[in-house]
Amino acid sequence: MRKQGLWGFAFTLPFVLQLLIFFLFPFVFSLYLTFAKWDLFNPPQWIGLRNWDQLLHQKVFWLSLRNVGFFAVLFVPLQTMAALFLAYLLNQQLRGKSLFRLVFFLPVITPWVAGGMIWLWIYNNEYGLLNWILQSIGIQPVDWIRSGNWWLVIGSIAVVNIWKGAGYSMVLILAGMQNISKEMLEAARMDGANGWTLFSKITIPIVSPMVYMVMILSTISAFHAFDVFLVMLGDVISVADRNMVPNILIYRDSFLNFKMGSASAMAWGLFLIILIITIFQKVTEKRWVHYE
Repeated sequence: MRKQGLWGFAFTLPFVLQLLIFFLFPFVFSLYLTFAKWDLFNPPQWIGLRNWDQLLHQKVFWLSLRNVGFFAVLFVPLQTMAALFLAYLLNQQLRGKSLFRLVFFLPVITPWVAGGMIWLWIYNNEYGLLNWILQSIGIQPVDWIRSGNWWLVIGSIAVVNIWKGAGYSMVLILAGMQNISKEMLEAARMDGANGWTLFSKITIPIVSPMVYMVMILSTISAFHAFDVFLVMLGDVISVADRNMVPNILIYRDSFLNFKMGSASAMAWGLFLIILIITIFQKVTEKRWVHYE
């Protein structure tokens, strides 16, 4: 038994070391850095609550929270509804269903650089496809990405993120729909239920746990958004304060300005906000999520 215990410890040791080195140590060290000043080259210096005080009085940080909050308000419900619609569509008896699944999932596996170039062309102020359509119906071109209106820029980027992520959420919800008993649906049809009643009274309650999980993952993804803003807005340095989001601000402060203390405070502040939102979603879960 002792020999087996030693072998068990030996096999689990790599996982334990990985957990300690790549998760627990960075977690604790980043928390320590929120109370310290560190430029990556010299030893950290303890400065108390100065990073947190500067964070609360930093205007660009509050602008970034406003932007990412607006981004999440658009992205989470719209992507969830789009994924739910696509999953319901693909759950029907359709010809070429496999082809449609591939088309809807293709944006998920498309690299951000390639997808961003496509959308930058669509949004282009002079020869973009979207402005060409607007001009054809008598509407003046819109500068979607370089506009002075922050809500227009953030909203346009949210559409790109929905295009990129809806396919993944669709797969999750579709998996839940395919577990719905056919006998249950047939019994409901025999009782006179139509398509909308089947969808709202049977399909939605049964797949609500998957929809809930999609909303949790989408919320975390929205507040962690980085790639889509980096690709659509250009390099980190040129991002205007009115279009800033927390992760770009954290990256700029940490690896360009070498302010690891203030960057860590921002990261932990963002973590606390996501935690509060997740707890709120968990509290409201019982009101609309139905488990069998």
